[in-house]
Amino acid sequence: MIVWRILLLIPLVLACISCEPIRYTTKIEPFLVEPSKEVIEVRKISEEAIVILNDSQISSWTRYTADVIHTVEFPSGNLLRQALPIYFDKMFTKTMYEKSLRFMPSPKSIIIHASVDTMSFSEECCLPLILTVNAKNKFSIYDSDLIEIALPILSSGSGQLTKPNLFAVVNNKEYGSAAYEAILNSVKNSTELIYKAINNPQAQIIEAKQIINQNPSDILAYKVIANLSLRNNEIPEALAASQMIVQLAPKEADGYFLLYKTYLAQKKYKDAIKNLENAIAVNPKNATYMMKLFGLYINQGKYEKALKTINNYIESRPDDLYAPVWQALTLIKMEKYNEAIETLKNHKSKLEFSGVGIRINKPEDDFVQVESVEPNSPASRAGIQKNYQITEVNGKSTSQLKLNEVVQLLRGVEGSSVTITLKKPETDETTAKTLVREKFFTDKDTAKSCLSLIAIAMLEKGQIEDAKQYLDEAEKIDSENDNFRLAKSYYLLMQNEYQKSISEAQTLKDNDFALFLISLAYLKIGKFDESLSSYKKIINSNSFLITENGKKLLFSALTPYIEKLENKAIELKKTGKISQALQEYARLTEISNAEKAQWIRSRVSRIISSNPSLLEFTGEARNHFLKAEVLYTNNKLEEAIEELDSARQLQPFNPQIYFNKAVIYEKMGELSKAIENMEIYLQIYPNAPNTQTIKDQIFKWRVMLEKEL
Repeated sequence: MIVWRILLLIPLVLACISCEPIRYTTKIEPFLVEPSKEVIEVRKISEEAIVILNDSQISSWTRYTADVIHTVEFPSGNLLRQALPIYFDKMFTKTMYEKSLRFMPSPKSIIIHASVDTMSFSEECCLPLILTVNAKNKFSIYDSDLIEIALPILSSGSGQLTKPNLFAVVNNKEYGSAAYEAILNSVKNSTELIYKAINNPQAQIIEAKQIINQNPSDILAYKVIANLSLRNNEIPEALAASQMIVQLAPKEADGYFLLYKTYLAQKKYKDAIKNLENAIAVNPKNATYMMKLFGLYINQGKYEKALKTINNYIESRPDDLYAPVWQALTLIKMEKYNEAIETLKNHKSKLEFSGVGIRINKPEDDFVQVESVEPNSPASRAGIQKNYQITEVNGKSTSQLKLNEVVQLLRGVEGSSVTITLKKPETDETTAKTLVREKFFTDKDTAKSCLSLIAIAMLEKGQIEDAKQYLDEAEKIDSENDNFRLAKSYYLLMQNEYQKSISEAQTLKDNDFALFLISLAYLKIGKFDESLSSYKKIINSNSFLITENGKKLLFSALTPYIEKLENKAIELKKTGKISQALQEYARLTEISNAEKAQWIRSRVSRIISSNPSLLEFTGEARNHFLKAEVLYTNNKLEEAIEELDSARQLQPFNPQIYFNKAVIYEKMGELSKAIENMEIYLQIYPNAPNTQTIKDQIFKWRVMLEKEL
């Protein structure tokens, strides 16, 4: 026995007297940490946060001594994922944790990319043995457009373990516990830094400028300056920083995107679109860019371009299940109802599958487990519950099958049968149940939107009974859905159930099409004042569902009321009550279509030609007009438009208001609005001394619009 022990010691002795140190690696497997009971205090941030992190990240550190090289691999991503919610869930109003950004974030969200930058450890021997683990976390903070709003934040923390014995050895669990403590403390130390970074943008700008002074080519610092300056409405500084990014990195899309945001803030739509298109040319797969461009084209009324953009988006993001709905909405806006219906039908069919109504997971080399049960499904009616195991499907054991193979066995033709063998979690007893497959949707809300919008498109075509079939099918889907409520309200309107239509539409807040339906329903029952109260809120709406066809219905229903106002205005003029007559004509222009409004202005122009003093600005209207001139001179174009609109409310037939609005809209690049206002100027003031010059300018603007110059 003694001889064998001596023989076993020989390799160790040889290793000790040789020149090569012993090398070994300790791999810490991911583990679940017991939640801390400590009361956490952090400063609140009134933002929603989406935290992106790789929970499978591994961080390693190697410790060198004269005779040992020891590497420890820490499951840093797993530990960070458990540490973050302890502080972040209390910091932010709402927090989501994702491995990658798989969806378009809300405009109110901030994005935080979190990672463990470095980890290290040391051991002091031997009485006591002290293990110290250090962690440094990195946080990059972005707005919902994925542009930085702060410089990177680095925070450190440490964890320590003490063992008093002379020959003490640190085991894997103890390495893991000390690592978790280090990462948790690093997260704790980051909270104040993150709070200051988000709530003190000026300090971030100052720091970024200091970095640029040391390194004039630091693109990240320029991004922070551009984005934060834009948020502070410091447009010149944002513009200069964005231009520097493009100059330093012409093949990086963020510079063009920041220029787009800067020009958009100034309402310079032509320049905004140009730079957004440049950003897409550099990064053609960027979903954010394409959806921003889509929205711009919609707001500009460029529906063909919007349709092309959403088609490109769908090609690059086939995982976005709602994108075909935007495609169909664009087609509805263009009144291409058949194409919209076909698009929605095709997409709905892709969302369909037939099954038994359970969601499952599959532990390795084990039976399938029920994760959740759909209410009112074959599975729920059969009494199947969460955590039941499915041991067989149609006689096939699930233990050696892959998850997708079991899913395919459970799915099949609607109305067909499948037999599953179940085992309850608290017993080994098994029971077999035969279920009849029913239709389900991979995304219930999108499917309900598809069916509801098909109904709306059919109602636009006058196919009321066909629309009812799709509306009934949509109602069976258990999902809250605004499009369904709109379709139902529209259907009730077409069935002459006006009060029910109004009640259904009133359940929706801040929805322009709902207000449109309410306005139309009130018209049908002769409540003109209530109707106009709703309609005035949406006169300039870009709602996809308010189509030209819908507007014709509304103006047709308004005809009796318009005739009443028109007769009243004529009588007032006959009796010499010119100011009151003009007030009635002003009300008429607000609720008339373009053709009728032009006719009204031509009548008003004759009144003005006989009463030139009506062209003079008086009182508050004059003040608003003068403010607009000052704002225009100082390049505050949007505010200038607002002042002119205030003047228009007081003197709606003063032609100079419309002339000045046209000039401002030209500078903003909104030529269609420039044309509209200049034409109103000529309608009110047809004998203006510069009439031909203005007509020539309108012609040039039309050419520029047509050629997109």
